[in-house]
Amino acid sequence: MNNFEKLQGRLAAGETILMDGGMGSEIERRGLASPTTWSGGPMLTHPQVVRDIHQEYIEAGAEVIITNTFGTGRDMLEHGNIEDKVAEANRLGIEAAVQARRNSGTEGSVVIAASVSTMAPKAHAEVPVPYEKALETYREQLGELAKGDPDVAVGEMLVRISDTLAVIEAATELGLPVWVGLSLVRDGDGLYLGIQDRHGGESLQDAMDAIRDKNVASVFIMHTPVDDTGPGLEIVRKDWVGIFGAYAHFPRDAGPMDPQRYLEYAKGWSEQGARIIGGCCGTGPGHIRALSEWLSGSHST
Repeated sequence: MNNFEKLQGRLAAGETILMDGGMGSEIERRGLASPTTWSGGPMLTHPQVVRDIHQEYIEAGAEVIITNTFGTGRDMLEHGNIEDKVAEANRLGIEAAVQARRNSGTEGSVVIAASVSTMAPKAHAEVPVPYEKALETYREQLGELAKGDPDVAVGEMLVRISDTLAVIEAATELGLPVWVGLSLVRDGDGLYLGIQDRHGGESLQDAMDAIRDKNVASVFIMHTPVDDTGPGLEIVRKDWVGIFGAYAHFPRDAGPMDPQRYLEYAKGWSEQGARIIGGCCGTGPGHIRALSEWLSGSHST
């Protein structure tokens, strides 16, 4: 039984699984984030730092770690004129996660999720991206990541239905189970796929309708403000019969969020039925440790 199958068994038994926290913001906190490729460039120049961050999350209690490949797709690396490094960046990304798991002695338990995303220029939800172009990009990146034997693929910051379906198709072709991470913005009373108050008119409900019959292992609300994550989960849980989860973020202009305050949000998501919980931008090992202590019973619910 592989680690993903073990994870699925634990979820079937009713357990809540702890995911890691933000990677890009941890790289930024160390002064290493690239102005053109965000966390992608540092994957090439400082792979040992990425490995250490993964390891810190495992030591904090994370049972799922996400590769630092959010920003290593061809589209993103083109921003730094290093698109010829797609294979190397993704190889280093999966290797850093595998090494961290090995160093922590959790090879038989921690799940490695191989990340692909809609990071620039696809992040602007109102700008259409042809389906075949998106599929080509995800096929290339997931093909490189699959060489390192990840446990699951995860599409992150998905802000268009077409990209979401392309990630699902690319992962399925490779025989990888797939998680879908949807990012949301609020517009009036509605929640739409998008980031930074920009969206293309596709609602969360539209996305759920599009993936309902697809082969998706879990759906996440992620890279979404904490105050909108719960309302997003409410829509998901009414429409999704499978596992769902959450890992939210808080923007720089909101200032740092205390781990205990983040924990209170996470408790609410758990009460809504979220079964895999972690953190996105702005969260760090301290936030994951607080969640771990709560899940292990050190904190009351």
